[in-house]
Amino acid sequence: MRCALPLLVLLAACSLRDPRTSAPSCASNAQCGRDDICFLGECRQPAANLSVVRVEVRPPAGSQFGVKGQQIDLRASVLNDFTLDVALGADGSVTQEQEDGGTVPVPGAILTWTDHAPVIPDRVEQVTAVTDSDGGYGGARISQGSWQVLVQPPAPLPPLRTAPFDTAAPILDFVLPRTSALQRVDGVLTGPDGGLAGASVTAVDAQGSAVSAPSVSEADGGYTLYLPPSSPPPVAVQIGPQTDADAGAAAAALDPFPTYPPVAYAAVIGIDLPAVAVLNGTVLDSVGAPVPEARVHVRSVNKPWTLARAVVTDGAGAYTVTLRAGEYGVQAAPLTDANSPALSAQQTVVLPASGPLNLTCPPKVVRQAQVLSADGRSVGPSFQILATRVPDGLVATRIAPTAFTDLTGTFSLAADPGRWRITVVPPAGVNLPRNIVQVDLDAADPGPSALPAIRLSPPLEAVGTVKWGPAPDSVIPGAMVSFFSLDVSGHSLFLGSALTDSKGRYAAILPDVAQPGIGP
Repeated sequence: MRCALPLLVLLAACSLRDPRTSAPSCASNAQCGRDDICFLGECRQPAANLSVVRVEVRPPAGSQFGVKGQQIDLRASVLNDFTLDVALGADGSVTQEQEDGGTVPVPGAILTWTDHAPVIPDRVEQVTAVTDSDGGYGGARISQGSWQVLVQPPAPLPPLRTAPFDTAAPILDFVLPRTSALQRVDGVLTGPDGGLAGASVTAVDAQGSAVSAPSVSEADGGYTLYLPPSSPPPVAVQIGPQTDADAGAAAAALDPFPTYPPVAYAAVIGIDLPAVAVLNGTVLDSVGAPVPEARVHVRSVNKPWTLARAVVTDGAGAYTVTLRAGEYGVQAAPLTDANSPALSAQQTVVLPASGPLNLTCPPKVVRQAQVLSADGRSVGPSFQILATRVPDGLVATRIAPTAFTDLTGTFSLAADPGRWRITVVPPAGVNLPRNIVQVDLDAADPGPSALPAIRLSPPLEAVGTVKWGPAPDSVIPGAMVSFFSLDVSGHSLFLGSALTDSKGRYAAILPDVAQPGIGP
């Protein structure tokens, strides 16, 4: 086998445990081993290798309880109960001070609560609400903990950010400063032909966070920003296209308009706006046939500004995209089904170009692999295979069509060249854990050829009860208990989950291995 893949098997096999259905029966922990616990009449062993994990407990939809995040050590015990608290019902108002000392409601303000101390760094809980015509809002439910709030009133009022607060002493009513107390900042944008109209301008602080509402430059390029009273003068302004669907004729005349990095504020800012240029061509497969419905991705390179576009080829494989003069990376992404060709190689073009840019998409790489249990036996049919391509350039994440193992535990994958993460998901009712592997598929070996076997890890059953109080019947049915580990980059990897039954009990099958170390 020509193996062009360094295969990283993350959840490698250790010693196989006896199935939980054959675990010794018990009535108390004393009847189990020294480190074992008794749960539902069976002795449960602690983890052999899996240690600290993050747990997210999410109550059923419409519940009065909030989401809970917690860190646990499964080497200490696989029995972990969780108690959910009643969520805070966030009902309040947004008003603005007036010159006479009174206040008026602010309708249409968007409020966003963000978890200030998430247990799982890349699974940050957010809750939003919008004020009505009376400036009031309601219905938002916030889990107990520490939160920050961002209030975004309609332009031209600037956003309001709160310091972190605890739900034990929540901030629910917000009063915006009167307009006369706001700092006013005026400026002018100029382009190649004088005043630049139709661009969006926002003041940002040193961290890049907006401290003003966006303002749209007028016919002479002028704009006005309003900053909170206590804000320092604007460090920089962010200039880019309008995002409003009804942006108007001035914005349409600028299209396509790049997004510029923050630039130091000045009364007059000159914008480098190259001339409009058109890129066209045809997407073909390896035998020269046109590829319809392929998405062509284009992104600027070697410029201080960013301009990215994506268009879909027509029935003849042709595409046309309007850009600005400059250098661009271009790549075609056909459909992900097995019968379509793979991603084209990324090409570079400088606009205006002397002719069309045609892109060639090679055949997909074909691989087969067998899934084995920890003792080396085939797992059999119906194991779900989920494959996700790690982004490496212009094209974002690509997901291959879902595959399933056959009677021999073997599956086939037809995918683009590149790095892939493959997740093996056992069918319902099978007491085996998920597994994640990382493979590199090399276009130099189109296949079909074999991948090394994917061996599942020994199963570890994590158990417990989800409650809302100390009483025996204060349990929460229908709660989702999900377990995550962190990879070397700090991103969460899903290990497994389970729903609580009518008595609030859960039993999740996890891979009993050391913390995964997969990277980008």
